[in-house]
Amino acid sequence: MKNNIYFISFGKGKTALIFLHGWQQNGKSFLSLVPYLYKSYKIYLLDMPGFGKSPFNPDLKNSYDYADLIYFWIKRKRISKLVLVGHSFGGKVASLVASRYPSLLKSLILVSSSGILHPRFYYPFLPLLKRVPFFCGFRDLLLSRDYKEAGVILPVFKNIVKEDLRDDFAKIKTPTLILWGEDDKELPVQDAYVINSLIKGSCIKIIKGAGHFPFVDNPKRIASLIDNFIKK
Repeated sequence: MKNNIYFISFGKGKTALIFLHGWQQNGKSFLSLVPYLYKSYKIYLLDMPGFGKSPFNPDLKNSYDYADLIYFWIKRKRISKLVLVGHSFGGKVASLVASRYPSLLKSLILVSSSGILHPRFYYPFLPLLKRVPFFCGFRDLLLSRDYKEAGVILPVFKNIVKEDLRDDFAKIKTPTLILWGEDDKELPVQDAYVINSLIKGSCIKIIKGAGHFPFVDNPKRIASLIDNFIKK
């Protein structure tokens, strides 16, 4: 599997912070955190395949494939003493890296992570809706922005939305910090508590006044929580 991953890096610290972004985002999503962390850490902001400047890899079929690709990228770069930070879809991928390759990480930080399945009643009817012109407008209202804008990655998206990582979360032994915006409209804050209950010994912090991107809403607070968790 080809591993053409674009990234930008900052800092020269001994501990590496590798950031994995959410769906339809890219590594630059985390730029708001860099001023607070670059003096203490070596920061890598990755564009996962199919996003930003990283070309899509047709061999990728699901989140597990993305996790394997990130693992091999880390091994190829010979990065050790690393902390993996994942947001939304990136949190799902980071969790799979932690569960499948437990010796790789020093710490895991999940920010508004996906991975808890919430089936929608209309999913079984999507093939029908796509064929019936009368329902096109109704279909567009039902389908998420991520679905409608997936483009060539749509087959992957169809697979990842059906994944439930409860068993994978339960396998994680890496010290884990869970960060979540109290006002998240994309993924319910209740998911934070579910993931917290599944990852033994994990810590949870709910950020007041923040939404799905708490590191944008309150970067200083998020950076402080990340720094304190790593150093404790």
